[in-house]
Amino acid sequence: MDKPAEWYANLLLRALRAGDPRAAHLRSKARGKVVVIGLDENGTWVPILRLSNPSASFNVMSLDMRHGTGWSPAFERGTPSQLAERLLGPFLPFWAGEVDAVVGWGATSDQGH
Repeated sequence: MDKPAEWYANLLLRALRAGDPRAAHLRSKARGKVVVIGLDENGTWVPILRLSNPSASFNVMSLDMRHGTGWSPAFERGTPSQLAERLLGPFLPFWAGEVDAVVGWGATSDQGH
């Protein structure tokens, strides 16, 4: 992985995992200045989120969400903690629903999501 992209993704994933146990299934793959976060279950890569357009110091990135076969902008840009707050709030159904669909509904959470 590219070091700045890896650093950013690790901080974001750490914050997500602290807020929702389903995030433990998420993995990241970085290439250059783009990070894709998804699931790697049973050898199948399922992309869910994309981080791109980093600031010069790589402390701010833009968030895109997988929609069908392409990416849709979430119109969110921020630090790892700012994006984690949005992903654990209003955007929770987008990624948590994918985890539930791939891993099994309710398999990783007792919250009934």
